[in-house]
Amino acid sequence: MANLNNITGALLIDATASFLNGSGLKAQEDKNRVIPKTFKEKVNNRIEEVPYVSAQSWRRWLRDTTNEENNWNPSELKSIKESEKGSTTKIATELNPIEFPEDDLFGYMKSGAKDEESIQRTSPFKTSILKGIRNMRALSVDEAFVHLKEGTPLPYSTQFYSTHLEGFFNLEYYRLGVYDNLGSHQELSKELVEKHQDKFEITDLKGKDHKRYILKEAKKKRKENASGLLKGLAFLRGGAKQAAFGADVSPKVLILAGMESANPVFNNLFVGTGEKPQLNIEVLKQIASDYKSKLATPIYIGIRTGYLQNEEDIKALEKEGFIIDSPIGIVNKLIETYLK
Repeated sequence: MANLNNITGALLIDATASFLNGSGLKAQEDKNRVIPKTFKEKVNNRIEEVPYVSAQSWRRWLRDTTNEENNWNPSELKSIKESEKGSTTKIATELNPIEFPEDDLFGYMKSGAKDEESIQRTSPFKTSILKGIRNMRALSVDEAFVHLKEGTPLPYSTQFYSTHLEGFFNLEYYRLGVYDNLGSHQELSKELVEKHQDKFEITDLKGKDHKRYILKEAKKKRKENASGLLKGLAFLRGGAKQAAFGADVSPKVLILAGMESANPVFNNLFVGTGEKPQLNIEVLKQIASDYKSKLATPIYIGIRTGYLQNEEDIKALEKEGFIIDSPIGIVNKLIETYLK
């Protein structure tokens, strides 16, 4: 079996009659019309508008959910520099992956001036956007009025969508609890290194200014933080306009696997062929075959009962070594087997 260096996966969210991420207003747009994020895609020689949720948006849902589910202290964004007029010019989180798991998982950045230290940790957790799957995406407009005690009602409209949003991700598991200071590229501040000096095993990389700091309890911390992230995925919640277009954004399908390589292989797996989404089983089996030497775990498939068109065919994959359960069930099983 390959080494467990990464945890890669895909998710599918039921976004029927939803508005989860607004696009904001462009110049000269109607301020009484609210629209979601969309992009254009060519389908069967025609241009189709595709609803989506930005990576930044659903990552924020995940950060918040993960902190809540694990009772972690959030690494809040805060102002670190202001202009002469008092307006914020620079922001940063706590920049502390030792005491804030969120910083270990999602990374951070602080750009310093010439006489200041710059700190940057690229995010070990990589994600796509969440986009509506083909043949199952429709946009509609809700026309409404604000009724006043005096005067005529004020009209406004909200564009919303009915779709199923798919996305994929990869967690660079091997990087959790490991931090490199490479000359001008610093993952840990001098202050943090001094504060937690006794917690690290320190090795030289390319020279005296290039050092790697590995937590002495890195193996334990890595499992804890990765488990916490997967719990956050299973119970994912968030989204815009929940009061008017409420949606349960917890995954109705969640696919997970441990891998040696950092390939986010579980992408574009879902299609619309009828009233329900369908998982492309042949593509999934091909991925399992092609990446057999890279898989560090079985492929886990979590599905909400009754959600997918070809549910029975998916359950039959258990005979071929796939692990099938609910989305929460597969998270619990993967954690129990590989992250305890």
